[in-house]
Order: sequence, then structure tokens, then C-alpha cells
Amino acid sequence: MKRKLIILGILLLIAINISALATVGYRWKCGYGGKACGGCAPGEYICQQLSLSDSQKQNMEVCRKVFSEDIDQKREILNHKRNELVELISQPTPEAEKIDSLLVEIGNAQTELEKDVVNHILHEKELLNPEQQKKFLDLIKGCLLPEGKCEKVLCPSERR
Repeated sequence: MKRKLIILGILLLIAINISALATVGYRWKCGYGGKACGGCAPGEYICQQLSLSDSQKQNMEVCRKVFSEDIDQKREILNHKRNELVELISQPTPEAEKIDSLLVEIGNAQTELEKDVVNHILHEKELLNPEQQKKFLDLIKGCLLPEGKCEKVLCPSERR
């Protein structure tokens, strides 16, 4: 029974990690923080793709900074909880109840992180005109959907 619970916990952790990686990948590959595009500021490539006005660029940058600070804190908390889970699983006799409780906490934290990403996308979308929104959503689809090609939103210098 404990072995099945541990395996279930590991599978759930893998699913959560995949989801977290998708979120990080979205932000990184789509120009939202993290890695700069060939020496330009984070998010500059997407700004170029959307032909943003100067005021839109400023609004997007403010939005991105607030989002990045908030998401970084939540990611740190989530990583701490994952480390706790690894420690619990590593125990000679893991306590199933503690593992279950921590898995619920990790799942809730991951859900909140994903909600924040979606809210950020919606907020940025509000800053765009209809034509820009269509292009923006096409770029987002390329990164979020399994059949999407995120390469199309990478800076040319980052393409392989």
C-alpha cells in the first residue's frame, strides 16, 4: 500500500513538474522575462512582432515587472514544497499522510501559479488592439498547445 502511494506521489510530482516547466517554458520562449533575445530586453521580440506603440510597450513592461516579481516569489515557494516532498519520499519509512498533504499543497500552489499566468496573459491582451490581440493569441497558442511551434516566437538568434 505504501509503495503504491509513493509511486502515485511520484507520478503526481512528475505531472506537476511538467506543468511548471510548461509555464516556465512559456515565459522563457515567448519573451516574458528570463532570457533576453540576443542581447535585447526581455519581451522586446514579442513587442516587435506585435508592432506595439511606445505607450503600449511601457504598459507591457510595467505589467511584466509586477508579474515577474509575483511569480518569482510563488515559484520559490513551490520549489521549496517540492524539495520537502523529495525529502519525505527519501525517508526510510515515508509517511503517506504527510506526502498526501504536501501533494495537495503543491497542486494548489501550481494551480495558483497557472491562474496568475492566465490572468497576466488576459491583462496584456487588454492592452492590445484587435489586430495585435489576434497575433498575440497566435503566438501564445504556439507555446501552449501541444501541436504548437514555439520556435516561431523565439528571437532569430535563439533559433536552432
